[in-house]
Amino acid sequence: MEEEKDLLVEEEKTCDKKPKKRLSFFSRLRAKRNKKLEELNRTELSEEETKKVEEKIIEINKDVEKKSSKHKKLKNGLMFAFNILLVIGILVWNVFSSDDFTPLKLFDINYWFVLVALLFMLGILVVDVFSIHRMIYRRTLRSRWSLSYKSMAVLKYYDSVTPMSSGGQSFMAVYLMGRDIPGATAVSVPMAKLVFQQLSWLMITFICLIISFTNGMSSNGLVSATSIIGFIIVVIVVSFILTVSLSKKVGTKMVSWVIKILVKLRIVKDYDAQFSKTMSFIEDYQNIMKEYSKSIFDVIYQLVLHGLRYFFLFSIPFFIYCAFQGFDSSKFGEFFLYTALIDLSSSFIPLPGGTGMNEITFTVLFNQYLGGGTFWALLLWRFCSYYIYLLQGIGVIAYDTIYGNRKYRWVKKRLALQGESQEFKRLQIENFRLERNKRRKKQKKTIAQE
Repeated sequence: MEEEKDLLVEEEKTCDKKPKKRLSFFSRLRAKRNKKLEELNRTELSEEETKKVEEKIIEINKDVEKKSSKHKKLKNGLMFAFNILLVIGILVWNVFSSDDFTPLKLFDINYWFVLVALLFMLGILVVDVFSIHRMIYRRTLRSRWSLSYKSMAVLKYYDSVTPMSSGGQSFMAVYLMGRDIPGATAVSVPMAKLVFQQLSWLMITFICLIISFTNGMSSNGLVSATSIIGFIIVVIVVSFILTVSLSKKVGTKMVSWVIKILVKLRIVKDYDAQFSKTMSFIEDYQNIMKEYSKSIFDVIYQLVLHGLRYFFLFSIPFFIYCAFQGFDSSKFGEFFLYTALIDLSSSFIPLPGGTGMNEITFTVLFNQYLGGGTFWALLLWRFCSYYIYLLQGIGVIAYDTIYGNRKYRWVKKRLALQGESQEFKRLQIENFRLERNKRRKKQKKTIAQE
């Protein structure tokens, strides 16, 4: 018995002296991620913050119901019909004003350049998905690429069918909440994307506007005037938001003053409701900028992504031109600037997707280069910059209605069952270890007594 006791003691000492196995890089990374996830799960909003988020979710749901009403659907349908009629009008004008117009012009082009234009369009979609994916991941530590794409499609679809491209944020927030994204995160993601997209757009269009006037490219009076108006309006809006964000006292007075003017002009009906909505928007802006100011990497990442987005968008008309007229690298910068001016010109048009002004300014600027191919080039351009969002949005909504929502409910149930089985497994292992420790203690006690 004495020998068995000595052997047991020596074995325990050997186990204690055994060096701990060093974790691999991926194991350490996983442990760090799990720790951060636990911290996020432990982070709870205060009662006041929770109440604000709940009020915001209720307001978003009301906004979605309002925009989903029959009246709104009829209005959006009429606007879409107006867009089609406008395109038909441009076709008729192109037929009668061009000597070289042919109905089969679209079949006599270089499709390799059309493919490049479509790849750039795909690049825009990929950049948007990466942007949203990063925003979701940094708040939940869950990589959800499918959700990032589908929420982006919902955002762009409703932006394309609502005036001033302002309806997508509400629908995207509701969609994210329907996929188990926490309320505060679901509200902040579309808002953050809007902020970074506007900042990138403002920087790029400002540079393009300055270059166009410096190089004497603003010869067309209509496009020059509308692009300047669009830029001034955006600068005023951004400056207004920044002023309100930096100085609450001055900002509150400015908001009150502007809304009172709008009420007198009968543009706004309810002063109190509009004041509350505007201040809520600005408060969201403040909170987002405060949150992102803690991570310079995320700020740079989002600005670079959205800058790349507009580079792709403004480059597409050049490749459309190459498809019709052949490759000419000297035209790239010129067409890039022209496309930025088109985007500026349509930015203040209160119709979905800048309907009307986009088509008119494109036709005015590119007719001298494309002649009889202007109409077909316009169709390709609007497909890449507008119609694609309608098609993918309708596709995602139809998929979710027919199959996606049902599939998600099954996946959610399966994950819940997996979680329960893992919890059961963990409890069984803990019980086994407790029983083993008790058995070992009892064995040691027996040996000591002997």
